[in-house]
Amino acid sequence: MILNEAMVDALHSIRRIESTYTGKQLNVPANELGNRLIVLYYKTCKLETRELITKFMTEAGVVWLRKLISRDLGSIASSQSRFASLDDYLGLLAANDDASETYFQNRA
Repeated sequence: MILNEAMVDALHSIRRIESTYTGKQLNVPANELGNRLIVLYYKTCKLETRELITKFMTEAGVVWLRKLISRDLGSIASSQSRFASLDDYLGLLAANDDASETYFQNRA
């Protein structure tokens, strides 16, 4: 994974929102960072953090977005083929998120 400016900005915002301990857990190489962000996405209750992680993974590419949706913490497999479009994956993200179901039930 190669970090771009938008990804670095999202990462700084995540560190600002989350606790100091969580921020320190994100000081790792880029490929390991992706997996740590996946864990954080499903662990945190902060919607802003989840949105920033989604933005980060969208910038990282389809493979990382797929890993986020499927909670895949395995090592990254290099692939030239596309699994689906980014819009397809973003649409699936909320459907696979246990916390979003609770959020929408509480709003009703």
